[in-house]
Amino acid sequence: KPFGLKGVLDNIKIDHDSRTIYINDLKTTGKTIVDFPETVDFYNYWAQAAIYERLVSYQHVDLITQDYKVIFNFVVIDRYQQVYVFEVSKDTLADWQIKLEEKLTEAAWHYNEKNYNLPYKFAKTKVIL
Repeated sequence: KPFGLKGVLDNIKIDHDSRTIYINDLKTTGKTIVDFPETVDFYNYWAQAAIYERLVSYQHVDLITQDYKVIFNFVVIDRYQQVYVFEVSKDTLADWQIKLEEKLTEAAWHYNEKNYNLPYKFAKTKVIL
């Protein structure tokens, strides 16, 4: 995209024996572990995970082409100091990549057109109720 992507990962672990790249993103929350799945959508953590996966895949393309798999984990510490690791499935990451591409396309349009007056949906199409 014309604006590029950046990110600072909390932790990345490459296990050459199992041919696996682990991306671990630490999240602290004032809620409970039970509530965390809802916050992934509310705070757009899905987009952060998708961007991190892209960055790692780009940075380590040499390993990806050697059939290394990428596993993304949210390491969550809740308000009671309970720790739980939420692994994100390969299918979910793929869905998030599609969703991210849609958002990046929208952002690129705004960037290229220098048009920030309305959300993309309203700027590009006529919305009929």
